[in-house]
Order: sequence, then structure tokens, then C-alpha cells
Amino acid sequence: MSYTIYTDFCLAGRKLDLLEEAYITISSEGYFEKVSSEAPKSQIYSDFEDCLILPTFINAHTHVGDSFAKEMGYQYSIEEVVESPHGLKHRLLADASKDELISGIRDACLEMLSSGTSMFADFREGGLLGMQLLDRVIKDLPIKAVRLGRPNQETTLEELIPIVDGVGLTSTNNYTDEELKEISSKCKKNNKIVAVHVSETENEKKISYEKFGYSDVKRALDVLEADVLVHLTHADQEDMQLLKGREVVCCPRANAYFGVGFPPVEELVNAGTRVCLGTDNVMANSLDLFREMEFLGKTLRGRHGKNALHSKKIIEMITVNPADLFNLSSGWIEEGRCADFIVLNLDAPNMRPVHDIYHSVVHRAKPENIDFVYIKGKKVFEREHI
Repeated sequence: MSYTIYTDFCLAGRKLDLLEEAYITISSEGYFEKVSSEAPKSQIYSDFEDCLILPTFINAHTHVGDSFAKEMGYQYSIEEVVESPHGLKHRLLADASKDELISGIRDACLEMLSSGTSMFADFREGGLLGMQLLDRVIKDLPIKAVRLGRPNQETTLEELIPIVDGVGLTSTNNYTDEELKEISSKCKKNNKIVAVHVSETENEKKISYEKFGYSDVKRALDVLEADVLVHLTHADQEDMQLLKGREVVCCPRANAYFGVGFPPVEELVNAGTRVCLGTDNVMANSLDLFREMEFLGKTLRGRHGKNALHSKKIIEMITVNPADLFNLSSGWIEEGRCADFIVLNLDAPNMRPVHDIYHSVVHRAKPENIDFVYIKGKKVFEREHI
């Protein structure tokens, strides 16, 4: 049976337009049936006064498998932590028990749900076993995942493809052109996503030029034909021209944590690239996309002043843009789309008075302001207030 809710404010449609005094009808199947400023004549509805309803968040890049190792790489460089196969992260993963890994992944998923994230795209280490551990956790939770696996010594690409949504590669530099073409061909033949890290560090970009004669961004696009490019911390003007009209994933806080720089988000957007945000390794970074938005927003203002990207554009990076990138039915509130939404309390001390909702969401809101999270029309999280 469908039901209708009332809210004082709603970010509606793929443009995230601010709709005041909104009535939102949700079908029994869990989809938005109607979004309007006109009250229904006969339906009973629930009131969310002094609240904002907005789409749930989509975390476009995570590594939830290392959640058990929080801050264990703090004193190390990025190469010392994540470089395969002998980096600290990979040694810790090899030594961790299944119970440790499962507990860490579950905690990561619960953190995301409580902070408004309903979907995450995960680069999954560990071949078949790594995928099985993730699936074991998410089957009992309402959160959804785009599962990007990775072959290893125990698991071939052919074994992996039937059970994943796509592949998530560490770097194009680890493969010859022929290997990249083979990976791309097998994935696209099976309608699987091809994702890869690119230009996360200056050295990664330098190696690509030395070994192959051009940037890893160009190789990812021209040879691998990747669907998803992650990081772009050291993308240059030539790369940005190649990325025009595409969606990419940036991870500002994780890049800062590892000391590798800050992605050229403003320049990418101005060049016609649509940016999504990810939080990257859980061992190094929280999964809180409110923190990600605020860090990005304030850093951009520090770099570009008052004319930096508007907060609305930043909210798009965790809703509309990743929904397009991964072809999801959530991401914005519109008739026919999946009813995944957040009820955000605007009357909390840290929020009131609200003079601009977009800026307030990016620069002041935090998970504690979330009263409810709904996924496919069902309440999956409720904040306990003391």
C-alpha cells in the first residue's frame, strides 16, 4: 500500500531543486510515486516538520576490507601502505582472520547506513574469498554495493567475472597493453564495469610516461576503455580534455591523509567532467560523506575564494553524479525512481537557523542530524535521541 509523507523542505529532481512544503508519495513497491507541493486529498501522511528530505548518499569508491586496520598505516607513506603485494595493508589482510575481516566490513556498512549512505562501490581485494566475505555481510543488511573484484594468484579473471559487478584494478602501470585489452574485452563481453586507479601519485603518472610514453589516464581510456577512473589527483590539462563529458571519482580526504596532494576538482568540473566522491581505504579514512563534502568545500574556498564551486554541485557528487556513473535507480527524488532518502533534522542546535540549505548540508550537517534513513521506501535506520 502506498503512503505519503510531508516535509518542510525537499531536494527534488536530478537538479536537486529546493521544494518547500512537499508531499512525497511512495508506492508499495518502494518507488517514488509523486513529488508535489500540493497536498493529497484523501491519503494519510506522516509529518517531517523542520526537516529536509534529500536523496541517500552514494560512496563512489571504498575499500571496506581493511576496516579492521584503522590507523595502522598512519606513520607510513602511501606506497608502504597499499603497494601490492608487500604493502602493510596486504600483509595485514593476509594475516587477518575471516572473523576480523567480516566484523570490519560489517562495521563499515553500519557506519555508512548511519551517515546516510545507501550504496557504495567497493574495490574488493582477495579474489573469490574477498568477494564471498563482502557478500556474506551485505546479504543481511539493507545497504547495497557495486562489487568490483580483483584477480589474484588464487583467482583468475574468468573465475571472477560471473560473480562480480566489475573489476577494480590498482593501476594501469601493472599491465601491458595486451593485458589491459584482454581485461577490457572479457569484462565488456559480459557487461561488467571496468574501474581503475589513475594518477593518484606523481610517481604513478611518471612511471606511465617512462614505460608507455603517455599518461595513465590516457591508457585507462584508450587501451583499457575504463568505465570508472578513480583519484585523478595529478591529472593535468591534457588529461582533463580527455575526461570532458565523463564522470570520475575523487577522494580528497584520503589523498590528504596519504600526503599525495589534492585532486583538481574545480578544474575538472570547469573542463566539463562530472565528479563523484569516494572515501577510499577505511583503514585511513572514515566513511562519512558529510565530512568529505565539508573538507572538499572548505578546501576549494581556500584555493579559489568566494567563487569556488557551489555547495549544490558538491551534493551532486554524492547523489546524482554517482547514480549516473553506476546506472543506479536511486540518486535523486523523482517519480519512478527508487525511494532511497534521508530525513535530516534542520532544528538541531548545529543547524539552526538555516539561511541556505545547500551550504548548511555541506558545511554544517553531520550524521547526528539524520533522524531516519529509508531504502526502497522502508525505514532502515532511526536515530536514537538522548
